[in-house]
Amino acid sequence: MTADVLHSYRMQVARGVRRLDADDTEQVARLLEQDGHPQGESNLAGRLHRWCEHPDGAAFVWDERGRLLGVIAAHIIPSFETDGAWLRIVALAVAESARGRGIGTSLVAAAETFGLMRGCSSVEATALRTREGAQAFYRALGYQDRTDAAGRFLRQLP
Repeated sequence: MTADVLHSYRMQVARGVRRLDADDTEQVARLLEQDGHPQGESNLAGRLHRWCEHPDGAAFVWDERGRLLGVIAAHIIPSFETDGAWLRIVALAVAESARGRGIGTSLVAAAETFGLMRGCSSVEATALRTREGAQAFYRALGYQDRTDAAGRFLRQLP
């Protein structure tokens, strides 16, 4: 781990980013629901516990004096075709009232730093075409829309 990567991570922690804790379930549920992902009867507590324990995953929250204003989850995926690994941002949600304050940027920086510390050479994030704000956010951070280069195919398993 380079000194620059460690410094970047420490700066995010100093700004309000910390690792997700299993006790964050209720507030994370509100963030996800506000972002359009109803939790209802889902087992969010179990999912968060797995994220806290998973060696190749990390989740971070923006904690402002006990009030969570954002959450991000990312997972390391080892490359099969080449050496190395890449990081996949699985979820990012920032409270509507806190958008535009740099919280999402800091959460992405914490996730990217986690990936760098684990040897990742790139990071991937997805956003639905209907979420123009999310797409603009990632573009502003230097992410490139590569959907013209590859398709994304999904299938529900029985």
